[in-house]
Amino acid sequence: MPSILVALVLTLALSACAGASEPAGGISGTVTAGPTCPVETANSPCPPGVWTGTVRATASDGTDYEAETDAQGRYRISVPPGIYEVIPVLNGPGPPSASPTSVVVTADATSALDLQVDTGIR
Repeated sequence: MPSILVALVLTLALSACAGASEPAGGISGTVTAGPTCPVETANSPCPPGVWTGTVRATASDGTDYEAETDAQGRYRISVPPGIYEVIPVLNGPGPPSASPTSVVVTADATSALDLQVDTGIR
């Protein structure tokens, strides 16, 4: 009987320590790419397209977190609370291009952040 009591106390103590870490928040949104045609007119709108690939969130301490978009360009990155620079990961310089966007993430909350990739079409 005493060994069961010791095991129970240890289990409760470990559970309390595990719960002491900061709860994760997240960043989610959609990535679009545009323009998708060289000339946009009222009769021929040129809505942005879906962009698929990797989205990277870099914390103020330099730690990177990444997620892949789905087929609709949606992403979600689980991160601890903090300030992040978020950007679609592109291959090399030049078109397409994207600029990093800052976002603040709080505990147990998801910050909405839609991103755009500039296709370079003009």
